[in-house]
Amino acid sequence: MASIVVVDPYSAGKGIAPAFAERGVEAIAVLTTPEPPAGLARSWIPENYREVHVLTDLDELAAKLAVHDPIAVVPGTETGVETAEALSELIAPGRSNVLSLSSARRDKWQMAVALRSAGVPHLRQISSDNAGEVAAWLRREGLSESPIVLKPQESGGTDDVFVAQLGDDWRAKFDRILGSVNKLGLRNDRVLVQELALGTEYEVDTYSIDGRHGLAAVWRYAKECRGDRLGIYLSNTLVPADEPVVDVLFEYVCQVLDATGVRNGPAHVEVMITPDGPRLIEIGARLAGAEQQELTMIGAQESQITRMVRHRVDDSSDVWRYTQHQHVKSVYLSSPAAGELGNAVRFDSLESLLPSFQRAVLPYREGSRVPRTIDLWTSLGYVVLATTDISLLERDEAMVREIEAGLIVV
Repeated sequence: MASIVVVDPYSAGKGIAPAFAERGVEAIAVLTTPEPPAGLARSWIPENYREVHVLTDLDELAAKLAVHDPIAVVPGTETGVETAEALSELIAPGRSNVLSLSSARRDKWQMAVALRSAGVPHLRQISSDNAGEVAAWLRREGLSESPIVLKPQESGGTDDVFVAQLGDDWRAKFDRILGSVNKLGLRNDRVLVQELALGTEYEVDTYSIDGRHGLAAVWRYAKECRGDRLGIYLSNTLVPADEPVVDVLFEYVCQVLDATGVRNGPAHVEVMITPDGPRLIEIGARLAGAEQQELTMIGAQESQITRMVRHRVDDSSDVWRYTQHQHVKSVYLSSPAAGELGNAVRFDSLESLLPSFQRAVLPYREGSRVPRTIDLWTSLGYVVLATTDISLLERDEAMVREIEAGLIVV
């Protein structure tokens, strides 16, 4: 029986094995750590896999996997990207991405280096473990009196992403990030410092085959700053494929994909449309995470996973632009403080209150202890709305915001 190898099959990657099983392809799991990172553990479903291997020696593991002659080796989530590409090159050369640029698809600093080398517009930034070096760079770049962003080089979900406004103590934020362990279980040995990009942020999800790029979905983020925390999610909206901004984004993203060596498989690219044009926030050579595959199915009747199945099982070479069939929006809820949640009983009636309701992921209920929302990981959850009637979608979003405004945290 045919097989596919999935490295770190967490988050959206949990959907790869079931999709291939429907076509008679068994999945083999490779874990890069003995246990999944704590933030991803709930999405680990070991019973979906014929075999489970834990990475120790790369060459030895490649030899074991090669016996099964897998049709592909793919990452399930961010932590599996580099291992999946290295294994793929050992087992089936040429079926993945440009191996020499693997770090540019994982490390936010190397992304900028790759773009600079290819002449692709990018944000000014520095990677360092020395605050003095950063201060000198800020002076050279004329950014000493400008807002800046500080973040880990390898993380996710806006984990420990800070904005330092004029007059803020950016060094304290630098020291907080440096040496800490992020939500992906990785130690932050360096800090990425960059100019603050202002504009509208988009998620561009692609699928590539032999260096040709297709567009699976474009989503528009609504985020806000709260204090020194950057990237508090408010909503995520599927953009109609014929909106003019989609052409602008896709042209730029194709340059990013080429510059970072993406040739085969999915990519998740976050881009800010600034007054100076598109600028890369980050790229991941993997599926759009969390529930984005299911949401894209609702709005476009396909996903990066369905494209992966056609590519790997049917040997399809077609790449194309998605078509929107429904308006889809995820509305994120947040808490201004940590404490006990009250007045949340309307959460239980969302389906009857909202005609466009699809589903809700709301882990907290009346009386729950909730965290203060500082990033995607500490959100109170989200509500998915979908309909062909945009005015109905807007009314239902307003209702969700009304319920959110009535929440009490004490």
